[in-house]
Amino acid sequence: MSGEKTLAVVTITRPGLVVAAKIARESGAVLYVSERYLPNIPEDLRAESRPFDGVLKNLLPELFARYDGIIFIMALGIVVRSIGPLIADKTRDPAVLVGDVQGKFIISVLSGHLGGANRLAEEIARATGAMAVVTTGTDVTKNVAPDLISQEIGAELDPLDQLKRVSSAIVDGDPVLFLNLEGLPVPSLMGTLKPNILKADSFPDPFPQVRAAIVISSRLSTPPLPPGVEGISLVPRAVGVGIGCNRGTSSDEIAEALTALLAAHRLHPKSLQCFGSIDLKSGEQGILDTASRFSRPIFFFSRDQLGAVSVPNPSGVVLKYVGTPSVAEPAALLALIQSPPPWRGHPVLEVEKQKSGNVTLALARWVPDTPTPNP
Repeated sequence: MSGEKTLAVVTITRPGLVVAAKIARESGAVLYVSERYLPNIPEDLRAESRPFDGVLKNLLPELFARYDGIIFIMALGIVVRSIGPLIADKTRDPAVLVGDVQGKFIISVLSGHLGGANRLAEEIARATGAMAVVTTGTDVTKNVAPDLISQEIGAELDPLDQLKRVSSAIVDGDPVLFLNLEGLPVPSLMGTLKPNILKADSFPDPFPQVRAAIVISSRLSTPPLPPGVEGISLVPRAVGVGIGCNRGTSSDEIAEALTALLAAHRLHPKSLQCFGSIDLKSGEQGILDTASRFSRPIFFFSRDQLGAVSVPNPSGVVLKYVGTPSVAEPAALLALIQSPPPWRGHPVLEVEKQKSGNVTLALARWVPDTPTPNP
């Protein structure tokens, strides 16, 4: 079972409690049950169970905010009508599943790929003997799925609203081209693929006759796709940012300098994976707010850690005032080691330190240990 995700299982009937209890034991999900059935909760689950008033709409805001996955043991119609006002988009919605009160079926309802509902349905079905019901087209046709590939390589989909058009082309069996411009190892694209799936590791000229194209690249310099070709980018989060700044530097100034640096080197803003700096700056609000603004983690390193990294631009001035010959360059490299993308690789310095006003920045990139050529 996918142990890293937080799960809840919810029921409002006595027969549903039997099924929900089984799922709770197998998956580690927190059991929510209508308070009228409190005496019926199995003894081994009672301490961790959470009774509620039985009115589903009162409970849903808490569930959506707290859990990665929610399994409802009740009628599908009740769930669909109830969750409607809370649905935001597939990048934020939890996985939602529905099972019947006899434990025959477990249905993936919401966030099948990005939220993991399809995979969770299969796992619960194997653990409980139910039949998983998955209706996602790429899963049913056993074809590749851009949103699943984005999870495999730690990438952002851009623009997200193109996903349905590209996925439709894949399901329809029309020619679709995957452009793996950075040679990343992509499990879904290895081995035998459907005849309509084409691959290339550079922008082809002439461009093949395809309905859609998926571009795997963290850069903005890819040539435009031909007219009429539906396209979506999978932007690997593979860039680490090292930050040095004067005391009191605002997040606006740091973000402005970073945005300009990314643009100057044709790097997609969504390619950021993490930030790094010296531990002396761990309370610097501008740095903390910048990491929060980009929704990426930040790591702080000691002078000894930074000084142990060989970089091209050590500074005697920085050594004198900070106690280490460089901050931004080694911090960018070390941050990626702390928070690497989900494929085997190593960090290299992509952009040497650049000073802009009160800010010094450097960019590192996580590159594959061995490029994966297309067969």
